[in-house]
Amino acid sequence: MLSTTSALSRAALAAATSLTLSAALLGANPPAHADVVLDCGGGSITVDQSVETVAVTGTCVDVVVSGSNTEVTMPAAASLTVTGANTDVTATGHLGTVDLGGGNSRVTAPSAGDVTVSEGNDSATFAGTIGRVKLLAGNVELKADHTGDVLIRTANATLKATSSTEVVVRGANNRVRLTRLPSLKVVGPNNTVVVTKGMTKVVVRGANNHIRVHRRA
Repeated sequence: MLSTTSALSRAALAAATSLTLSAALLGANPPAHADVVLDCGGGSITVDQSVETVAVTGTCVDVVVSGSNTEVTMPAAASLTVTGANTDVTATGHLGTVDLGGGNSRVTAPSAGDVTVSEGNDSATFAGTIGRVKLLAGNVELKADHTGDVLIRTANATLKATSSTEVVVRGANNRVRLTRLPSLKVVGPNNTVVVTKGMTKVVVRGANNHIRVHRRA
């Protein structure tokens, strides 16, 4: 019995030590310092600070970022609207909808609903799936795993994804690269589209377009 008790004690001590070490390791990399901390408190919030680092916390409904030259970290939200320029927004959870229109601004999130990019030199990156996409300004970029229907109505935009349900390009000098795409329509000159797998239905109107799909439907 003494031997069994001793063994149990050693096991408990080892487990406690493991938990302590794990906690220490987690605490070794605390979140980056924030100049301002804002709590959504279950509602909507506007981040109007400029030239600062802002941490948004709590349960968020609608988040508006109107400040410029700002770094924002935030949780999931029903919607995110960015109107400030030179702003970097990082979300740790799903965003219901995204309207990115700040100019030279960037949004990064795991996933989202519908996404609109409407100001020049903006970029958005999503590790997972997003809904419908509209790229409406020049020199913008969007990266995602999977997307819904995509409308590119501008020039010099870039789309990169594993797959989209449909892509419509109306403009010039746009670049699209996908692994799979069932339907593609291009109207305008000098666009480049590459689809590396699957079958794609292709409609092209315009000069000097470079369209390369794995197989035409």
